[in-house]
Amino acid sequence: MRLRYRRVVLGGTFDTLHSGHVKLLATASLIGDEVLIGLTSDSFASTYKQYNVRPFAVRLANLKALMGLIAPERKIEYTAINDPYGPAVARPDLEAIVVSRETLPRGLEINDERIKRGLMPMDLVMISTVKDGLGHILSSTFIRRLLSEG
Repeated sequence: MRLRYRRVVLGGTFDTLHSGHVKLLATASLIGDEVLIGLTSDSFASTYKQYNVRPFAVRLANLKALMGLIAPERKIEYTAINDPYGPAVARPDLEAIVVSRETLPRGLEINDERIKRGLMPMDLVMISTVKDGLGHILSSTFIRRLLSEG
């Protein structure tokens, strides 16, 4: 695995932004000259989320604001994704995909699909899990549950 890539990709719903997202996004911007972020569309998110996510436009605006703080100098491309793979299975220019421990299986699936389509697999760059002070893995779902109980 190289330490620097021309183009890296990552994807997600990015609904309730938290430090796990920051770590994922910061890692992508540290290792990639250009970062492609796939953001799940509202219709796709509704097929697998147990709750209603914020509208795409709101999530995109929040993501852009966060990336402006994390990596204002980086070239960032945003795209809506309507399936589990997005552009990661079609773009030959992508060299690495940044995943979490929880999303590693999807990264492996994406590479399998790239190979089936005649593309080179990407390097998988996995971040470690981010936990709160009590040892709970941070996720938007976990945060929403805490807020609804409060």
